[in-house]
Parts: sequence; C-alpha cells; structure tokens
Amino acid sequence: MKIIIDSRMRNVEKEYLAQYGELIEIPYHDICYDEVSSHPDIFFAKIDGVLFKAPNVKMNLPFGILGNSLVEGKYPNDVKYNVCQIGNNIVHNFKYTDSKIMNYITEQKMSKINVKQGYSNCSICVTSDNSCITSDINIYKTLKSFNIDSCLIEEENIKLLDKNGLETEMRGFIGGATAVIDNTFILFGDIDYMKNKEDLLEHLRKYSLEFKDFKGLNIYDYGGIITFDDNR
Repeated sequence: MKIIIDSRMRNVEKEYLAQYGELIEIPYHDICYDEVSSHPDIFFAKIDGVLFKAPNVKMNLPFGILGNSLVEGKYPNDVKYNVCQIGNNIVHNFKYTDSKIMNYITEQKMSKINVKQGYSNCSICVTSDNSCITSDINIYKTLKSFNIDSCLIEEENIKLLDKNGLETEMRGFIGGATAVIDNTFILFGDIDYMKNKEDLLEHLRKYSLEFKDFKGLNIYDYGGIITFDDNR
C-alpha cells in the first residue's frame, strides 16, 4: 500500500502510518494558500480505488488519472478534487468538481449528493459504507435525508498550518484531521482536545472501529491521507 500524506505531518504520526505502507509526501505548493498547500485532498481524489490527480501537482507520480482542472488560488479554485465517497454516494458541490471525475461517477452510475460546502472531503470522515462524522450542519442534514448515518460534532480546536508547519489562526476540519485504515480510526492529535469526544467515540464503537490518537499533541488538519494500491 502507498499512503499520500502532507509533508508537514509530525514524525510520530509518520512513523505510525509507515507500518501500513510506503509514505509519499506532498511538498509545499505555492499555487494555493499555505494552509492547504500540501493537503492530499486538495490535489487528489480517490473514487472506487481509482486515483485522480491535479495536473499541476508538483510530484512525478507514474500512477493515477490526470484530471482536467488545475488547483489554483483560493476557494473555490482549490476544491476541484475535494470530493467524498460514502459507499456508492459521491458528496460534493458539483459546481466545482473536476470534469473527468464527474464523467467517471456518471459512467459508474454513482449517486450524486450535492452540498453547498466545496471542502466536502475535508469536512467528512467516512466510517463505513453508510456512515460518517462531520461538523458541517448542512452536510449533516443532507446526508441524513439520504439515510446516511451521520455523527455531528464540533471541531473548534482543530488547527491548520503555514508552509513552515506552524499553527495559523484558521480552523481545520474533522475529515482532514482523521483517517481510517484497516478498521482503525486515526486522529492526528489528542482526542482530549475535542469538545465532543464522547459523541465521536460512541460513533466509533457503533461501527466497531479501533481508535488511535497521539496524546499531548494539538489536533492538526493535514487534508487527511489517501491510500491506494500500485495497480490503480
């Protein structure tokens, strides 16, 4: 397995993830603002195991499908690949989705759930084929209307980083601060810093997910991680 990560990730988190596979670090990009400049969910999307990548990502990766949209500047020009898959459902603000991704999900007859939030994948942590955790009230209400089991939490203590890895004043998202690998839910920081930690843990127990956090560390939004096999 290969795992795409933000190069600003702390060493203890990199060491933990390395047990699952080879880490591929996204370098700093000056084509968008610092806080998302090396986030996996800004430059890549994974749909049904198929990897899509922005044509201007500064990485020489021999795998993945090149999208048609450049990642540029600020919102909404940086959310073309920030789509979220929950089971057979694709969640995004489809005004902004890269056309090649749109073509793919249409061809595969996947269900499109349109939301206002363009940072859809940032805002959602998928916990099963029909469940997730989010802090976006509008996403929560929309997914509930599609009978997707959504856990709504607050996330006021999730941090974003500048190009040097220092905390900024911007607030991060729960999807970008978490990952699920091999039935383990990973939080990039200490859950004790979360306001609604008991709600989150109850949701994880409901879906029989193991839990891993990093005690004593502030919670950082790294744009999540993207895992994939070499043949995709």
